[in-house]
Amino acid sequence: MMLLFACAASLISGCQAGAMLRQEWHSSLSIDQQGLQLQDQRLNQYPELWYNQQTDHFAQSDERTFPQRYFANFDHFKPGGPIILAIGGEGPLSSSYVSGEGLTTAHFAEKLGGAAVALEHRFYGKSQPFPSLDRPNLEYLTSRQALHDLAGFQMWLKKSNSSFADSTFFCMGGSYPGNLAAWYRLEFPTLTGGCWSASGPVQAQQDWPGFGEKVWKAIATDTTGAYDDSVSLKLYSGYEQLAAIIQDPTPLAEQQLVELFNVCPGTLVSQADRDSLESAISTFPGLVMQYNNTAKPKLADVRNIIIQAETALDAAINVSKFLKLTVGHGPNNCTDNSIGAMYKQLMDATLPESGEGNAGRAWTWQTCNEFGYFQTATSSFENRTMFTRGASARALWQQVCSDVFQISQETIGANVAATNNYYGGKTQQGITNVFYSNGDLDAWSLLSITEYPENQQEVYASVAELGSHCVGLYKPMDGEVPGATEIRDTALQLFQKWNNASAYRQAVIV
Repeated sequence: MMLLFACAASLISGCQAGAMLRQEWHSSLSIDQQGLQLQDQRLNQYPELWYNQQTDHFAQSDERTFPQRYFANFDHFKPGGPIILAIGGEGPLSSSYVSGEGLTTAHFAEKLGGAAVALEHRFYGKSQPFPSLDRPNLEYLTSRQALHDLAGFQMWLKKSNSSFADSTFFCMGGSYPGNLAAWYRLEFPTLTGGCWSASGPVQAQQDWPGFGEKVWKAIATDTTGAYDDSVSLKLYSGYEQLAAIIQDPTPLAEQQLVELFNVCPGTLVSQADRDSLESAISTFPGLVMQYNNTAKPKLADVRNIIIQAETALDAAINVSKFLKLTVGHGPNNCTDNSIGAMYKQLMDATLPESGEGNAGRAWTWQTCNEFGYFQTATSSFENRTMFTRGASARALWQQVCSDVFQISQETIGANVAATNNYYGGKTQQGITNVFYSNGDLDAWSLLSITEYPENQQEVYASVAELGSHCVGLYKPMDGEVPGATEIRDTALQLFQKWNNASAYRQAVIV
């Protein structure tokens, strides 16, 4: 399983990012969180700050509040300058959101003589409305509550200092926060001058084979853009052979898995256990695809291993070893991909003392309750997928919603439909002043807005040809694809344009 995670330096698992990602899978890969994982002690000049947020925005009689964390950088702020609001997502926030060492928020603030501010999402990191993630408490974890959090925080911040009186707010977010950036313009069109939605999968979808299909395309594409279907076919053929071994209940097959993947004893008991292991192996290159532009290892590394392998099975095994799927956290570093290991995390409603929250449980609730994003292997001959059949097992998706949160498959479908009906899905009728950006080699672009008809609503869309998830959202870095620079520059130019228009309107009113 793959998870959609927000594009930020501090995320424990992005966006993550579909419905779930087993902690062990992520921690076993030597990937440095979008290539931007930094020691916060170097960023102490931007300490965590707190806002007293309303717990329920839709019950006037409910006076409960909770402390919501935010970070701010006013280094380049001039009175009346814009305030760039970075939207937190499904993981803990850090000062890298505003320091200039992660997202491009501070870069924009410097160019525009403004401020960079970032608000942590409720139920993630330290912004916890309740002492636990019990099912009744999770009812307050919705995208609409999060949007109203942003509005309440923004209005409070503007009133907190007279220097902000003439400041125009702009918002930006990547991945799920990219959804929130666009939806903030829909929900509160007068509060901001405009927003940037980077790789936001605004179209909710319950069963979604598109992720695996895009992984196939990404692995078949080299760094020049040349496409070679045989590379993906070779890896997939190897995964199919591994799947056959995983689904074989004989002692000989199990011994092979112990030798190949150091499988922990007793973790391949049920059909769900076998499907979970099969899914873990064939879906993991999706994480490489998702963060190809901003993290290591790269797609090129995976392609080289596949090409150099003598057989398809060797390719699948060697890629798995390279991605460290053969090293776990059990006795003697054995790997535990059992269904029980996943449920252990998702059923745990307690919050760790570290203040990191439990993003796995919280985000799984959001996918069951609003978005779906279940990355299945179902595909066609015309649209090949890298995911083997085990990835479609109901036990890894809808059954989790039912067992953990008592949300039935029918209710999931109704929830997804309600989300698209409320926000508009990919149609986004009536929205103004939004910039949608995506990477062509990012699966989430399939659920995002990659083109928009000519209009008078100041809505723009751009796709980086070789770009991955949230391309352009980070500070400028060496070796980035050309499309990243273009997207970043476009966003900055639009913020400048919209800021000037806002200043003109204020002058006319005065």
